[in-house]
Amino acid sequence: MPFNQLISSLQRAILKPEPLWEEEIEKSVEWSLFLKSMVLPVIGVTAILSAILLKIFGYHLPMIGVVRPSMTDMLLQIVGAIVMYGISIVLLGWIAAWLAGMLGGKNDLNRAVAMLFWISVPSLVGQVLGTLPFVGWVISLGLGIYSLVLLYRAIPVFLDVPVSERVKHFIFFLIASFVVSILLGMTLGRLFTPRDMMQSMRPDVIVPPQMKEIGQSQPVQKSTKKSENPVEDYVESMAKGDYNKDVIEKAKEDRFIPPADGKLTKAQVEKFLALAKKVKIVEKEQAQKLKEKYDKKEQSDDFSISDVFNGLKDFTSLATLEMKVVKENGGNWAEYTWVKDRVREAYYTPSLSPTTEYNAKLLKGHEALLKEIL
Repeated sequence: MPFNQLISSLQRAILKPEPLWEEEIEKSVEWSLFLKSMVLPVIGVTAILSAILLKIFGYHLPMIGVVRPSMTDMLLQIVGAIVMYGISIVLLGWIAAWLAGMLGGKNDLNRAVAMLFWISVPSLVGQVLGTLPFVGWVISLGLGIYSLVLLYRAIPVFLDVPVSERVKHFIFFLIASFVVSILLGMTLGRLFTPRDMMQSMRPDVIVPPQMKEIGQSQPVQKSTKKSENPVEDYVESMAKGDYNKDVIEKAKEDRFIPPADGKLTKAQVEKFLALAKKVKIVEKEQAQKLKEKYDKKEQSDDFSISDVFNGLKDFTSLATLEMKVVKENGGNWAEYTWVKDRVREAYYTPSLSPTTEYNAKLLKGHEALLKEIL
């Protein structure tokens, strides 16, 4: 399938799924061929994108902090995702088809595998975006729930299960999916668990860093060896790229103790408005540049996997653009976000409390700008 057509199909799977389902049913592609030509390539790209973002942002583990996987563990994770998904979709497809036959529908493995793939597209997107800090888990949760909604709607369409039996099929299938995921996780899943995560969850096996004596310097050796694995080379180069990692690290160091009464000062409001206005200007400029760049890419026939990676880089940089503008203009990220929350409260709910009423008075005369930046 041409790349542009694939992207269009994935977009329709999220935005307009039912017309796409009808087209896929008419194609009636044999499940093993569908697995090779569609499912595994998409899962492969999804796994690679997730691995890159995890390399950048790391795992956020409670009581431990951020752990970034090694290159070996990233490759292991990519392979594991492809293997686990491939096995799961066939096994769960068989269960879904068998349940459909038992409840008066069609026991058709081809349709069942196609159904599970197309309804899982939102959750796959959520898997990639879920690695982003701060908001990733919310996006992932929302898209995961959306996939469940699509499953409920797709059961009668793909498997001809009577509408009266759809709830039974849905519930039984969810129970079976839970059991299968537990069993696979306890068996094959252990083979593909990143070693860095396992060590981080077992503090007793973490090797403490070697302490060097005061005044002792150790030369940094630069490796000139090039990996034989092109994916590993590309992931490594992407991980070292400009994703505003330095900005994120500096922003984490910012500290701000908000006042107990929650009231803003005139100086805080003026500084926030000045920074937010600059953020909006830079965002518009960057968005226009990206639009022009990828409009040209969509019209070309040589769209490659490198363009996918470069698009991810652009997206990730755009996601941290506000933070970058604030830091480069001397702002304190912790104070900026606190002030932004108070400004939103005062703008949208000025009569909520005496504090919001007080803060709302400081916003008088700035309504036009606030409407643009909030």
